[in-house]
Amino acid sequence: MSRAGLVVASLIFLWSCGEPAAQLAADGSGRNKVSTDSTATATWPKAELLGQFDPAGHPAFERVPKAWTDKDNIYLRRDALDAYGQMRKGAEAAGIRLLVRSATRNFSYQKGIWERKWERPKYMGWQAVDKAKDIMTYSAMPGASRHHWGTEVDLNAFENDWFTSGEGAVLYAWLQQHAAEYGFHQVYDDKSTGRTGYELERWHWSYLPISGPMLVAFNATISSQDLSQSNFSGSASADSLNVLTQFVNGVNLPTGYSKTER
Repeated sequence: MSRAGLVVASLIFLWSCGEPAAQLAADGSGRNKVSTDSTATATWPKAELLGQFDPAGHPAFERVPKAWTDKDNIYLRRDALDAYGQMRKGAEAAGIRLLVRSATRNFSYQKGIWERKWERPKYMGWQAVDKAKDIMTYSAMPGASRHHWGTEVDLNAFENDWFTSGEGAVLYAWLQQHAAEYGFHQVYDDKSTGRTGYELERWHWSYLPISGPMLVAFNATISSQDLSQSNFSGSASADSLNVLTQFVNGVNLPTGYSKTER
């Protein structure tokens, strides 16, 4: 086989292998417990880490059932979706209804969110770097979003206040107590842990058995130039805002997780 043929065959093999590091351990209840060994060798194609793919055509992704979400045609990695289904069942047993509001968002989808915010009238006259920083209060630059990875879910409401009273407070308390039993973790806390980057997001939960190793792979693979030279408004500000360190790595992780800091 020619050298080019070997490269193509290798890429097809990697693509078809599914999850290289879905580190799950089942306990007696059938729940998934998260492994803290995020330093295990794991690789994903660069384009996949940057969200430059279609989850609908990816063999490791599966559509979120219609009964679980208020959106059409949204996807998660199969292992993350299976674990979420178990968590959803556990919540239902406690009288709590979880609703997926957002899941995988590829580069194109994230770019659409970014560009719509970039054109808001409030930013007229702002410098690009200031505009980008303000948008990143909650929204990631295309290529820098954890939602690219197929491991993140936004649940029930996009307002932090909703989770502080009534139904929202009960749901949030249940997640804080039980989500880790299924591998899920709130990565954007109130910054009392000292993390940097995006503000508090009580709705955002990450499936750590895959997203933990993916963050390590992202840090080993992606450079600042992959963002600053990309095709979206304000991309050049990625360097001055130190997006990879301050935002991509601005997460709260459980003890034992390594990010291989940049």
